[in-house]
Amino acid sequence: MIKFDNSFFFDENCFNFKNNSKFQKNLKSSSLEAEKLFREFNDGKNEVLSSFTGNYQKKIRKLKKKIDYKNKKKVVIGLGGSSSGAKALSFFLNDETIYFDNLDYKYIKNFFQKNNLTNYIFFIISKSGDTFETLALLNLLIFESERYEKFNIFDSMIIITENKDSILKNFSKKKNIKFLSHNPNIGGRFSILSETGMLPFLEKNINVEDGSEKFINLLKDTKNEISPAKNVAILLTCLDKMKLNIYCNLIYNYRLKHFSYWFHQLHAESLGKNGFGMTPTTSICPKDHHSMMQLFLDGPKDKFFNIFSPPDEIFYEKFSNQNFYNIESYSPSDLLNKQFTSVIETFRQKKIPHRVINISNHNDPLNLIELFSYFLLETIILGKVLGLNPYGQPAVQLIKEKIFRK
Repeated sequence: MIKFDNSFFFDENCFNFKNNSKFQKNLKSSSLEAEKLFREFNDGKNEVLSSFTGNYQKKIRKLKKKIDYKNKKKVVIGLGGSSSGAKALSFFLNDETIYFDNLDYKYIKNFFQKNNLTNYIFFIISKSGDTFETLALLNLLIFESERYEKFNIFDSMIIITENKDSILKNFSKKKNIKFLSHNPNIGGRFSILSETGMLPFLEKNINVEDGSEKFINLLKDTKNEISPAKNVAILLTCLDKMKLNIYCNLIYNYRLKHFSYWFHQLHAESLGKNGFGMTPTTSICPKDHHSMMQLFLDGPKDKFFNIFSPPDEIFYEKFSNQNFYNIESYSPSDLLNKQFTSVIETFRQKKIPHRVINISNHNDPLNLIELFSYFLLETIILGKVLGLNPYGQPAVQLIKEKIFRK
């Protein structure tokens, strides 16, 4: 379970939004948008929210019989939202799935040289079916497979794209590659709980709805600390109070690194429009206590922070007795937690806007599902209140047009 601590914003010695008229106005606006979102879900008009439900997840689990994992290792080929959510889940679970999510030719070449392709199953994912980087990576995979005798690489592929005319869909038909339909009503960065994000993990039997379904009802709740409407109102009131340019995830659990990278795309593509946008960034702590923290504490007050708690596992009971400063008075876990709580105390002292996100069990995948669910809703509601369409990314098309301009 995840828990939010927003006390900074209601402490009379900090931001004291409790009786703030702008906060109340923003809460009314965000609550109205949350209610609209809930009605969309009830009317069957929002597939993103539908993917949160048990009925949707049962349909995904039925696809398991169509995928013969054969105890093979997995490779996911896809850019952006086609792979970033799954990669975050893999990293959180210490899962060994390989991701080709960039045109890093050295990395790709090294993989092909060091690994036997017959030991892998390949998920090729592109919502449009025409993502040129994904097609380039698929091309190289086919090229490298040609050095294997009596091996048909197409038998080891699963193509996930929309069921419409596209390069990838037509190629799957031509080569008789197993095809699974990408939900046309769920964009890539919103697809983590859909077929796109969950298919590589079906053998792990994660009951996604146990972590996601409750967030639909939270759309109607403005009192809960994890209410998306309440948290959007906090963000909006901070934006009214100060010029925020940066939205930073301060993480004390390294396994959340790729979750934070997934959030980069979600936030930037959904809200970076019409001149508006806070730049999302990640700070890995306590490493960044020795690099970025000086800026965070004494630089411009233009940042909003999510501070994620350290892992709850105990890997070492204690330090050995070496007389190294005073660290030996703590256990290793206590030392990390002390750094975490000291940063929170200092942020409060310096009135730096932040909320604390505590995760009760860092070994439970449902906690990451909860994080995905919450931030999807927060981002959609924030976009709607700001008058932005959170679902599109029209400006990126300008680059694509230039790449293939004759």
